[in-house]
Amino acid sequence: MVKRSAVFFDAGFFLQLCLGVFFLTLGIMGLGSYSSRLSEFARFFGRDDTLRIVMSVVELVMGAILLIGLFFPVSSDLAKIFSIILFVLWGIYLVIHFILGGHFLKPNTVVWLYDISWNAAILVSLWIVGTRNL
Repeated sequence: MVKRSAVFFDAGFFLQLCLGVFFLTLGIMGLGSYSSRLSEFARFFGRDDTLRIVMSVVELVMGAILLIGLFFPVSSDLAKIFSIILFVLWGIYLVIHFILGGHFLKPNTVVWLYDISWNAAILVSLWIVGTRNL
C-alpha cells in the first residue's frame, strides 16, 4: 500500500500489521464457517449467505493486501478500491447489526457501547490506514 524503499517500524506499520492479520483471519474464519454442517443446514432452510461470503472474500483479500503492502509496493488503485469496499462494508455491518438488527442497546447499554466501540475502532483504523497509504 505504501511505496517506500525501507520498512519503518512506526505506529502506522503496526496498525496496518494488526489490521492485516485481523482481516486475513476473519476472512479465513468466514469462509471456513460457510462450509460447516450448521451452515449447510441453515442454507437448506433458506438462509442466504451471499453477503457473508462477499464480506469474507473482501476481508481475506484486504488482509493480504495490507500485509503484503507492508513490505512490497502494491498498486494504489487496487489498494484504494479494496480499502473503500471494506470501509463501506464494515460501516454497513455496524449499522445493520447494532442499530437496525434488533440489537440496539441490547443486552444492556454498557455491553452495547462496548461492542459498538471496538467495531467503530476497527472502522476508524481502516480509515487511518487507507488515507495514510493511498
